[in-house]
Amino acid sequence: MCSFLLPSLATKWAIKLFLTPQNAPYTNRGLKLLEKVEKFEIEANGKKMVAYKMGAGPEVICLHGWAGKSTQFASIADALVEAGYTFISVDVWAHGKSEGKMASTFDFAAAIKELLARCRNPQAVIGHSLGAASISLAVHDGLQIPKFIAMGAPTIGNDILDSFRAIIHAPSYINQGIKDACLKMYGREFDELTMTHTIKSVKCPILAIHGEDDFDVRIFHLDALIKAKPEIETLRVKGLGHRRILKDKKTIDRIIEFIAVN
Repeated sequence: MCSFLLPSLATKWAIKLFLTPQNAPYTNRGLKLLEKVEKFEIEANGKKMVAYKMGAGPEVICLHGWAGKSTQFASIADALVEAGYTFISVDVWAHGKSEGKMASTFDFAAAIKELLARCRNPQAVIGHSLGAASISLAVHDGLQIPKFIAMGAPTIGNDILDSFRAIIHAPSYINQGIKDACLKMYGREFDELTMTHTIKSVKCPILAIHGEDDFDVRIFHLDALIKAKPEIETLRVKGLGHRRILKDKKTIDRIIEFIAVN
């Protein structure tokens, strides 16, 4: 459809879509998590967001990805609590139970900063997909975190844009249009926000996890991350895709092990 519009209109339409998450319904497991957590509200980037807490002990913050929600961490949340940690998460603006229709990576980065500021004894920060990229951006911009687990992280700017264009059937000039809009709207170069750039500023221990059958963010994004930061620990999970890694027991066991090591 985008290719039938005038370039200027097509670009505006694509930018709006790029900033508008399409949220999926809650799963039964996700709804059960909502019944167990303590809900509270935070304000980040000038926007009120719904946050969640469960458990006692040192905190582990989980940040969902684009068009995701906190309840996607249900399996991880249960495992963290069982291991003696406090699970903390947030529905970023325009996601889950939070209000809003449009969002950006800066809303994600602001949310993680606010959550971390509320923690007494944070042990790790877990990010899935754009959540991971946003944590890396926040650290690049000065945030200090103890440990970082990145799951299914998108790292390559042009591939992110190409994948988006394929979904909306848009012409190639949309890539540059989105990059120009990023600079105009946020005063930042799009490529400087990508994880292959920002990960170089992360000094804490890092565990990067990626499903080998991830068709949303292909496995070569992990390879690019390793090239940018060779010393990171990695876990390639066979037979799992972009969201199933959030529920895989062996993957979760490795996460708990990584957090527990001093």
